[in-house]
Amino acid sequence: MHYLICPQCHSEFTTKDKRAKYCSKPCSNSGRTLERKQVAPQLDSQAEKVLFISKVTPVNRALQSLPAFNDHRPVDIIPTDGSPAFTQFALNGKEYAESGQRWSDQIKERDIITLAGNGCALKVEKGQLVLKSGYACSTVPNRERRLSRGVHIVRAIIVLNTTGSLSTAAIQWCSDQRIALYVLDRDANLTALTHPIIPHVISLRRLQYTVESLVLAKAILHRKLEACIKVKPELAVSFATFAELITQAETIEALRLFEARAALAYWSAWNGLLKWKEKDVHIEWKSFTQRASSISGKGYKATHPVNSILNYAYAILAGQVERALQIAGLDVAVGSLHTEQDGRASLVFDLMEPLRPVVDQAIFSWVTAQRWRRADFVVDRKGVIRVHPQLGRAVVMKALLPEAVIREEINVYVGLLKQLNDRSLKSAI
Repeated sequence: MHYLICPQCHSEFTTKDKRAKYCSKPCSNSGRTLERKQVAPQLDSQAEKVLFISKVTPVNRALQSLPAFNDHRPVDIIPTDGSPAFTQFALNGKEYAESGQRWSDQIKERDIITLAGNGCALKVEKGQLVLKSGYACSTVPNRERRLSRGVHIVRAIIVLNTTGSLSTAAIQWCSDQRIALYVLDRDANLTALTHPIIPHVISLRRLQYTVESLVLAKAILHRKLEACIKVKPELAVSFATFAELITQAETIEALRLFEARAALAYWSAWNGLLKWKEKDVHIEWKSFTQRASSISGKGYKATHPVNSILNYAYAILAGQVERALQIAGLDVAVGSLHTEQDGRASLVFDLMEPLRPVVDQAIFSWVTAQRWRRADFVVDRKGVIRVHPQLGRAVVMKALLPEAVIREEINVYVGLLKQLNDRSLKSAI
């Protein structure tokens, strides 16, 4: 087995073919196109004109621009084409491949199918949905799986990459079979999801636009506090004070302030130690202390392995909630607790709040039981941590909640809308 670095995407990959240069077909096509464009100027000579193609990669171009050193000092090479350069803590291809194999072996897929790696694909052939796993992210071999209409038990397909292929026929196939399809990128952002064609419910949307947001936000926060107490009973006393403050709040801004204070107490209750195979890992990685990233000040751009895992878990939760809201015919952009912004699904984040503690409990109980390795995570030059693609598959399967739990939260929200509307009608009379 050979451990190489793709000159196009700069990711490490394994192959049995020592002549291989690129990690995947897309990288091969892009790289060879780049090579053809790098045509050197024609060399004039009296005998003949010689044309040659200079095979130049971004790393080679950077090397050519560096001054020559005679003392063999280490040189930090930064790609000149703007592509991300991942700094891996003493991470070699063998360890990275072993990590991928280890996590892939632990994944047992039944009603949830996950795909990761460059080149993963979904298409339809002879009426069957064909799912092809990716490659280049580990030693896990390509696997092809076929689903037939009406005789499968799959309820969700989760794709963790942006370099694969997805046909329109596959999207229609999943919609017809009521299979939820989620696509997440390397930064744990939900980039696409599918849902059955459901007509918008005008009556519910009118209620969303007319009811008082403050009352709705208070109800959502009370449900969140109750969910937090269920998973962390030791917070009951302190959260009783926050519940009283929330009830007495007169503005949305005050509610957000009380929620932030409660969140600090909540995350401090999850402090715990992580088990590592290596003894020389960063001291910050040996325990979990806070949810906020030291780069962004919030959850995104994680600087701790647990937070990078939580980002994947919350991304799939957001996809589940948004899909359920769209099926119910609600407007996902009209929230009450989170600020309404163009392009933001504020209602999704509102209704995620009571469900986050459920996901947290599942993730933390699993995280503390694992023995981690440095190769499970990749850190870029800015310090942002990303999970191994095969680890990402395991995370989203742990975080995916039953559809009944999501529907229950949506039904509670719809009930609140109708209840508040009835109150306003009675007061008007």
